[in-house]
Amino acid sequence: MVLDVAETFGFVRRTNYGELFEVRVEADPNNLAFTGAPIDPHTDNPYRDPVPTVQLLHCLRNEASGGDSGLVDGFHAAALLRREAPQAFDVLTRVPVEFAFGDARTELRAQRPLIDVDPLGRIREIRYNNRSLGTLHGSARVLEEFYAAYRLFGELLLRPGLRLDFRLTPGDCLVFDNTRLLHARTAFAESGRRHLQGAYADLDGLGSTLAVLRREGAAA
Repeated sequence: MVLDVAETFGFVRRTNYGELFEVRVEADPNNLAFTGAPIDPHTDNPYRDPVPTVQLLHCLRNEASGGDSGLVDGFHAAALLRREAPQAFDVLTRVPVEFAFGDARTELRAQRPLIDVDPLGRIREIRYNNRSLGTLHGSARVLEEFYAAYRLFGELLLRPGLRLDFRLTPGDCLVFDNTRLLHARTAFAESGRRHLQGAYADLDGLGSTLAVLRREGAAA
């Protein structure tokens, strides 16, 4: 079903997880998502270049105690950082960091700043995932400035009121912009049944579909 939804507006993005991936507890997980542990707000796959820009999660079962979902608007959080701590914002837009993922069959790395802005200074992408952030190299001053800014942004993402919490129920399909929205999950009992199916797509496919619909509507 989740692949069908993705194909209504674009093209499925295949990764090392396949076109379709299962989000449930596994005996030998290669990702925290495949456990019952809590997951703080993050973006997916920052170690890819480019990242998948659309993520879809279809709930099949959610009978476990816990396992609620959460979303944080990363653009809004970055705008707050820019207003409250402009020097920290500047550091996170300038300093590239390495994100990495590896398992028995995969080795992926990408270097990008946590907050990407366009030439006019407009926020256009957030890459934030403390589980795949590599070691930063540089002078003592660069390291001190970066980690101070990183800590401020991390605290801001956990600020009460910025996170929308909700519970997915069977049949729900969550579709969101992976370059803007950070998603999260509360812990759940691994003995419970919680099963989501996921897929990735890209915003250019969505943009193309919308442009064609507008063109056809104008011609009608």
